[in-house]
Amino acid sequence: MSDDLLKIGLLGRGTVGAAFAELVEERADDVARLTGRRPVISGVLTRSEGDAEAIIAEADLIVEVMGGTEPTREYVLAALNAGLPVISANKQLLSRHGPELWAAAEAGGGQIRFEAAVAAVVPVIRVLSESLSGAQIDRVHGIVNGTTNFILSEMASTGASYEDALAQAQQLGFAEADPTEDVSGADAAAKMALLAQLAFGGWVALDDVVFEGIEQLTTEDIAYAKEFGLALKLLGTAERVGDAISVRVHPAFLYAAHPLASINGSFNAVTIESPAITEITLSGPGAGGPQTA
Repeated sequence: MSDDLLKIGLLGRGTVGAAFAELVEERADDVARLTGRRPVISGVLTRSEGDAEAIIAEADLIVEVMGGTEPTREYVLAALNAGLPVISANKQLLSRHGPELWAAAEAGGGQIRFEAAVAAVVPVIRVLSESLSGAQIDRVHGIVNGTTNFILSEMASTGASYEDALAQAQQLGFAEADPTEDVSGADAAAKMALLAQLAFGGWVALDDVVFEGIEQLTTEDIAYAKEFGLALKLLGTAERVGDAISVRVHPAFLYAAHPLASINGSFNAVTIESPAITEITLSGPGAGGPQTA
């Protein structure tokens, strides 16, 4: 077995970062057998420890799971300018600074991949960027935030209040201590901006995405949905409207027969509509450290 090392600089050691480091250790033998290189974490940077410059200089590959936009953007740009491949799960960074990052990757001879930034294990990024590359996409819509889907599913299945369902999501690790980004719809908006860029080939600024969250939903809203055989979901939609691209996120009532109506718990699902395939729906776990890692 090869002793050649693949040195990974890990930026961030929260829930996802810790899960990724554990996965690298567990799967090192398998990766070495398949690729001839043994992955190792050569350095870890958090907001309180580590030297970014030294970690980037030592690494063959950067994995960024710090979150936020600054100083994360500076670190990612430094890695790309050094010609390193970067893997990121940071949808806020990508949706706000995408063009700058793509340009740095091209100029430096590196690359940036971000499959885990949207819907965790669901391979929607790969399908749009590879399988359907060059195909006409008319519409992309789906459930892209596992936290809010878990909350709405709990409210529907157990009659729990919004507050109680949120508390359970936090207890299970599906929601952060400060869940604002998830429950406000901001997280889903950033993900839909990324999907829109891949689907339609143009830059979609996050500030142009109209979004609304679930904070104001009550058990009465859930009861109304049940009475009429509907499911209440936080739905993201990106579609062409004439020559423009419309991207929005908001709570929506779905008929029971809708393919997204049965997506419950922390699962995500994305439906892609294209003349090439008519319609395809991809689904899978959309929240949690191990799933994203």
